[in-house]
Amino acid sequence: MKNVTQMIPGAARALGTATPYQAPAQIGSQLGVVDDATGEVVERLFRQLQAIFPAHKQAWPDDKAKAAAMRNWTMGFMAAGIRTLEQIRYGIEQCRKSGSPFAPSVGQFIGWCTPGPEAFGLPASADAWVEALMGVYSHEGVRVAANETGIFDLRSAKQEDRGLRQRFDHSYAVVIRRAQEGQPLDGKILTGIGHDSQKTAFELANELADQQVQAKIIQQGIPADGKSARELLLAKMNIKREPVCGAEKRT
Repeated sequence: MKNVTQMIPGAARALGTATPYQAPAQIGSQLGVVDDATGEVVERLFRQLQAIFPAHKQAWPDDKAKAAAMRNWTMGFMAAGIRTLEQIRYGIEQCRKSGSPFAPSVGQFIGWCTPGPEAFGLPASADAWVEALMGVYSHEGVRVAANETGIFDLRSAKQEDRGLRQRFDHSYAVVIRRAQEGQPLDGKILTGIGHDSQKTAFELANELADQQVQAKIIQQGIPADGKSARELLLAKMNIKREPVCGAEKRT
Protein backbone atom coordinates (compact mmCIF):
# COMPACT_ATOMS: atom_id res chain seq x y z
CA MET A 1 0.00 0.00 0.00
CA LYS A 2 1.02 3.62 -0.33
CA ASN A 3 2.76 5.16 2.65
CA VAL A 4 1.38 8.04 4.67
CA THR A 5 3.24 10.74 2.75
CA GLN A 6 1.57 9.55 -0.45
CA MET A 7 -1.97 9.04 0.88
CA ILE A 8 -2.09 11.84 3.43
CA PRO A 9 0.24 14.62 2.25
CA GLY A 10 2.03 16.49 5.01
CA ALA A 11 0.87 14.16 7.79
CA ALA A 12 4.21 14.19 9.53
CA ARG A 13 4.38 17.98 9.48
CA ALA A 14 0.75 18.28 10.59
CA LEU A 15 1.27 16.10 13.65
CA GLY A 16 4.32 18.02 14.71
CA THR A 17 3.02 21.55 14.23
CA ALA A 18 1.38 23.33 17.13
CA THR A 19 -0.76 25.80 15.20
CA PRO A 20 -4.16 27.20 16.29
CA TYR A 21 -7.08 24.92 15.59
CA GLN A 22 -8.79 25.31 12.24
CA ALA A 23 -12.02 23.48 11.56
CA PRO A 24 -11.52 20.73 8.97
CA ALA A 25 -12.89 21.25 5.49
CA GLN A 26 -15.79 19.13 4.34
CA ILE A 27 -13.34 17.03 2.30
CA GLY A 28 -9.85 16.83 3.76
CA SER A 29 -7.26 14.51 5.17
CA GLN A 30 -9.19 11.52 6.39
CA LEU A 31 -8.31 8.70 8.79
CA GLY A 32 -11.51 6.81 8.06
CA VAL A 33 -9.90 3.58 6.85
CA VAL A 34 -7.65 1.35 8.95
CA ASP A 35 -4.83 0.92 6.42
CA ASP A 36 -1.08 1.45 6.30
CA ALA A 37 -1.53 5.22 6.15
CA THR A 38 -3.75 5.32 9.23
CA GLY A 39 -1.35 3.04 11.09
CA GLU A 40 1.54 5.35 10.22
CA VAL A 41 -0.32 8.36 11.55
CA VAL A 42 -1.12 6.59 14.84
CA GLU A 43 2.50 5.46 15.15
CA ARG A 44 3.69 9.05 14.72
CA LEU A 45 1.11 10.15 17.29
CA PHE A 46 2.48 7.69 19.84
CA ARG A 47 6.01 8.92 19.24
CA GLN A 48 4.75 12.42 19.99
CA LEU A 49 3.02 11.22 23.15
CA GLN A 50 6.17 9.46 24.34
CA ALA A 51 8.10 12.69 23.90
CA ILE A 52 5.49 14.79 25.72
CA PHE A 53 4.86 12.42 28.66
CA PRO A 54 8.04 11.20 30.39
CA ALA A 55 6.08 8.64 32.46
CA HIS A 56 4.51 7.03 29.40
CA LYS A 57 5.87 3.60 30.37
CA GLN A 58 3.27 3.50 33.13
CA ALA A 59 0.71 3.07 30.36
CA TRP A 60 2.85 1.23 27.78
CA PRO A 61 5.65 -0.64 29.58
CA ASP A 62 6.88 -2.47 26.46
CA ASP A 63 6.45 -2.70 22.69
CA LYS A 64 3.75 -5.35 23.01
CA ALA A 65 1.65 -3.14 25.28
CA LYS A 66 2.19 -0.14 23.00
CA ALA A 67 1.16 -2.11 19.92
CA ALA A 68 -2.04 -3.24 21.65
CA ALA A 69 -2.72 0.36 22.74
CA MET A 70 -2.21 1.64 19.21
CA ARG A 71 -4.79 -0.82 17.88
CA ASN A 72 -7.19 0.18 20.65
CA TRP A 73 -6.67 3.89 20.01
CA THR A 74 -7.21 3.45 16.26
CA MET A 75 -10.55 1.74 16.83
CA GLY A 76 -11.43 4.35 19.46
CA PHE A 77 -10.79 7.13 16.94
CA MET A 78 -13.04 5.41 14.42
CA ALA A 79 -15.87 4.95 16.92
CA ALA A 80 -15.65 8.56 18.14
CA GLY A 81 -15.50 10.10 14.66
CA ILE A 82 -11.90 11.28 14.98
CA ARG A 83 -10.92 11.11 11.31
CA THR A 84 -8.92 14.22 10.47
CA LEU A 85 -5.34 15.22 11.11
CA GLU A 86 -6.60 18.57 12.38
CA GLN A 87 -8.42 16.83 15.23
CA ILE A 88 -5.33 14.78 16.13
CA ARG A 89 -3.15 17.86 16.03
CA TYR A 90 -5.51 19.73 18.35
CA GLY A 91 -5.39 16.79 20.77
CA ILE A 92 -1.60 16.95 20.78
CA GLU A 93 -1.76 20.66 21.59
CA GLN A 94 -3.90 19.86 24.64
CA CYS A 95 -1.40 17.17 25.68
CA ARG A 96 1.36 19.78 25.75
CA LYS A 97 -0.82 22.06 27.86
CA SER A 98 -1.86 19.38 30.35
CA GLY A 99 1.33 19.52 32.38
CA SER A 100 0.95 15.88 33.39
CA PRO A 101 3.88 13.44 33.12
CA PHE A 102 1.47 10.55 32.51
CA ALA A 103 0.04 9.64 29.11
CA PRO A 104 -3.73 10.09 28.72
CA SER A 105 -6.20 7.30 28.15
CA VAL A 106 -7.74 6.98 24.70
CA GLY A 107 -11.00 8.45 26.02
CA GLN A 108 -9.24 11.47 27.51
CA PHE A 109 -7.28 12.09 24.33
CA ILE A 110 -10.44 11.83 22.20
CA GLY A 111 -11.99 14.46 24.44
CA TRP A 112 -8.97 16.67 23.85
CA CYS A 113 -9.36 16.28 20.07
CA THR A 114 -12.63 18.19 20.14
CA PRO A 115 -12.01 21.93 20.55
CA GLY A 116 -14.19 23.81 23.00
CA PRO A 117 -15.90 27.11 22.24
CA GLU A 118 -12.86 29.13 23.35
CA ALA A 119 -10.89 27.76 20.38
CA PHE A 120 -13.21 29.78 18.11
CA GLY A 121 -13.43 32.89 20.27
CA LEU A 122 -16.81 31.82 21.64
CA PRO A 123 -17.52 32.28 25.37
CA ALA A 124 -18.24 29.35 27.67
CA SER A 125 -21.86 28.26 27.84
CA ALA A 126 -22.49 29.90 31.24
CA ASP A 127 -21.05 33.22 30.06
CA ALA A 128 -22.98 33.03 26.79
CA TRP A 129 -26.20 32.55 28.78
CA VAL A 130 -25.55 35.75 30.74
CA GLU A 131 -24.78 37.63 27.53
CA ALA A 132 -28.00 36.38 25.98
CA LEU A 133 -30.01 37.63 28.96
CA MET A 134 -28.31 41.03 28.82
CA GLY A 135 -28.56 41.32 25.05
CA VAL A 136 -24.84 42.11 24.77
CA TYR A 137 -22.95 39.62 22.61
CA SER A 138 -19.20 39.10 22.55
CA HIS A 139 -19.50 36.82 19.52
CA GLU A 140 -21.87 36.38 16.61
CA GLY A 141 -22.52 32.77 17.69
CA VAL A 142 -24.11 33.97 20.94
CA ARG A 143 -26.43 36.26 19.00
CA VAL A 144 -27.45 33.37 16.71
CA ALA A 145 -28.26 31.14 19.70
CA ALA A 146 -30.14 33.97 21.42
CA ASN A 147 -32.25 34.67 18.33
CA GLU A 148 -33.14 30.99 18.01
CA THR A 149 -34.05 30.82 21.71
CA GLY A 150 -36.26 33.89 21.50
CA ILE A 151 -35.14 37.46 22.18
CA PHE A 152 -38.46 38.44 23.79
CA ASP A 153 -38.36 35.46 26.16
CA LEU A 154 -34.76 36.20 27.10
CA ARG A 155 -35.47 39.85 27.85
CA SER A 156 -38.13 38.94 30.41
CA ALA A 157 -36.32 35.92 31.87
CA LYS A 158 -34.30 35.50 35.04
CA GLN A 159 -30.88 33.88 35.20
CA GLU A 160 -32.26 30.87 37.09
CA ASP A 161 -34.95 30.19 34.46
CA ARG A 162 -34.14 26.52 33.91
CA GLY A 163 -36.44 25.80 30.98
CA LEU A 164 -35.24 28.77 28.94
CA ARG A 165 -31.63 28.01 29.86
CA GLN A 166 -32.04 24.49 28.44
CA ARG A 167 -33.44 25.92 25.22
CA PHE A 168 -30.52 28.31 24.92
CA ASP A 169 -27.95 25.61 25.75
CA HIS A 170 -29.37 23.44 22.97
CA SER A 171 -29.11 26.25 20.43
CA TYR A 172 -25.64 27.22 21.62
CA ALA A 173 -24.43 23.60 21.41
CA VAL A 174 -25.55 23.52 17.77
CA VAL A 175 -23.67 26.76 17.08
CA ILE A 176 -20.50 25.35 18.67
CA ARG A 177 -20.81 22.16 16.63
CA ARG A 178 -21.16 24.24 13.46
CA ALA A 179 -17.97 26.10 14.38
CA GLN A 180 -16.17 22.79 15.00
CA GLU A 181 -17.24 21.52 11.58
CA GLY A 182 -16.38 24.73 9.76
CA GLN A 183 -19.99 25.47 8.86
CA PRO A 184 -21.74 28.88 8.87
CA LEU A 185 -22.95 29.70 12.37
CA ASP A 186 -26.34 31.09 11.36
CA GLY A 187 -29.29 29.14 10.02
CA LYS A 188 -32.43 27.61 11.45
CA ILE A 189 -31.94 25.48 14.57
CA LEU A 190 -34.66 22.92 15.22
CA THR A 191 -36.05 22.73 18.74
CA GLY A 192 -34.43 20.08 20.91
CA ILE A 193 -36.57 17.13 22.01
CA GLY A 194 -37.31 17.41 25.71
CA HIS A 195 -34.85 20.25 26.32
CA ASP A 196 -32.84 17.93 28.56
CA SER A 197 -29.76 19.78 29.81
CA GLN A 198 -28.21 16.46 30.86
CA LYS A 199 -28.01 15.20 27.29
CA THR A 200 -24.60 14.95 25.70
CA ALA A 201 -23.59 16.79 22.55
CA PHE A 202 -23.74 13.42 20.73
CA GLU A 203 -27.36 12.89 21.82
CA LEU A 204 -28.28 16.43 20.82
CA ALA A 205 -26.66 15.87 17.42
CA ASN A 206 -28.68 12.67 16.92
CA GLU A 207 -31.90 14.46 17.84
CA LEU A 208 -31.09 17.29 15.44
CA ALA A 209 -30.43 14.79 12.63
CA ASP A 210 -33.77 13.06 13.32
CA GLN A 211 -35.59 16.37 13.25
CA GLN A 212 -33.94 17.33 9.97
CA VAL A 213 -35.09 14.05 8.42
CA GLN A 214 -38.65 14.64 9.65
CA ALA A 215 -38.58 18.18 8.28
CA LYS A 216 -37.48 16.90 4.87
CA ILE A 217 -40.26 14.28 4.91
CA ILE A 218 -42.85 16.98 5.57
CA GLN A 219 -41.33 19.28 2.94
CA GLN A 220 -41.50 16.56 0.29
CA GLY A 221 -45.07 15.65 1.17
CA ILE A 222 -44.22 12.10 2.21
CA PRO A 223 -46.92 10.60 4.51
CA ALA A 224 -45.77 10.30 8.09
CA ASP A 225 -48.24 7.59 9.18
CA GLY A 226 -49.86 4.45 7.80
CA LYS A 227 -53.30 5.96 7.25
CA SER A 228 -51.98 8.88 5.22
CA ALA A 229 -49.74 6.56 3.20
CA ARG A 230 -52.72 4.31 2.36
CA GLU A 231 -54.86 7.26 1.28
CA LEU A 232 -52.08 8.58 -0.96
CA LEU A 233 -51.60 5.14 -2.51
CA LEU A 234 -55.33 4.78 -3.20
CA ALA A 235 -55.40 8.21 -4.80
CA LYS A 236 -52.49 7.39 -7.08
CA MET A 237 -54.21 4.13 -8.10
CA ASN A 238 -57.41 6.11 -8.76
CA ILE A 239 -59.36 4.04 -6.21
CA LYS A 240 -62.22 5.68 -4.30
CA ARG A 241 -63.75 4.36 -1.11
CA GLU A 242 -67.56 4.23 -0.80
CA PRO A 243 -68.69 6.55 2.02
CA VAL A 244 -71.37 4.12 3.34
CA CYS A 245 -70.08 0.59 3.29
CA GLY A 246 -66.37 1.40 2.99
CA ALA A 247 -65.91 -0.74 -0.11
CA GLU A 248 -63.21 0.38 -2.47
CA LYS A 249 -64.23 1.25 -6.00
CA ARG A 250 -61.85 1.62 -8.92
CA THR A 251 -62.84 4.41 -11.34
